[in-house]
Amino acid sequence: MNILKPELIWVNGLCYRFLDNSEGRSSHNISPYIEDENQFGCIDYDEESSTDIEIVPFDTKYKHTFKVPKSFFPFIIGAKNAVRKRLETESKTTIQIPRLGEDGDIAIIGYDHQGIRTARRRINLIIESSRKRLNTTHFLSIPLNEGCIIMEFRKFKMNVIANFQERAVVSDKLFQIPSKLHITIGLLTLLDDIERNQAVEALNYCKEHIVKQIIKKHGHIRIRLQGLEIMNDDPREAKVLYAKIVPNEALQNMVDEIMNYFAYIGFLHKEKDSVKLHVTFMNTKFTSRDEEVDTKTVKTFDATEILEAFKETSFGETLLEEIHISQRHTTGPDGYYQKTAKINLLKDL
Repeated sequence: MNILKPELIWVNGLCYRFLDNSEGRSSHNISPYIEDENQFGCIDYDEESSTDIEIVPFDTKYKHTFKVPKSFFPFIIGAKNAVRKRLETESKTTIQIPRLGEDGDIAIIGYDHQGIRTARRRINLIIESSRKRLNTTHFLSIPLNEGCIIMEFRKFKMNVIANFQERAVVSDKLFQIPSKLHITIGLLTLLDDIERNQAVEALNYCKEHIVKQIIKKHGHIRIRLQGLEIMNDDPREAKVLYAKIVPNEALQNMVDEIMNYFAYIGFLHKEKDSVKLHVTFMNTKFTSRDEEVDTKTVKTFDATEILEAFKETSFGETLLEEIHISQRHTTGPDGYYQKTAKINLLKDL
């Protein structure tokens, strides 16, 4: 069925079918220079729409150069140089790639423009399909480290540890750091300064063309936290427990449109059509923050009584003030994640 209904990938506004023959491969166990056996078929694209690349004369041929983060070089080269050779044969070009570990431009050299464009499109597709195999580096976030919400979260934490610690098998390390409470809009993979700058430009684009329009229509958006839920089905074996966001159409539309835009430009792999609005309070992954080995992490905890006790509890309310591009696994001077960029919805709009 994956062949009959392949995943669709958007690259620079073009839609491609992506047939992944290695679907079950773990993104964390990729050996360098593995042959990429993905097959691509382009659908519904305008040949002229992909001509916006610079191709210059080069001796008796033509040449096109462009920059790609070096993390993608192994995917473009392939095992024993197989992927590059196949691209060169099919596009009738020569593709020059910097050596392993080095930065630099990729150059495509050929006798005609069409072959060069074909090779560039194929490389674009390899990059977009392989991006989701790499570890995410950043995420779009809405900070919720506001005084009222932090106070309610701390009260919740103290209550759980005092009354449910033994029965639920919970520890202090399961809880989020109060200054890092947030809503995640989407995870990003930004691999060099060029991509980080492009992401900053994209966030500013969203401010002008999405955020401003929604606030103009609905006014400033309030975020209210009430009740708890877990990510999995069995509360006796919970891994993530989160505070629910009271449904808000304006907020949902805003984050969905931002997610869609970042997915459109290729920095975000969209798994669902809508952002799941939530604020993580407890997560078994948090237990490995200060540990050297993952074997010491808590695998699950029993959230049954916690869910029942706090099912109607209000955890505070605040105005939507900022949206950040945050760096994963970091801490800034204010205790929140280090930011690559931010927009202020109260001051800048």
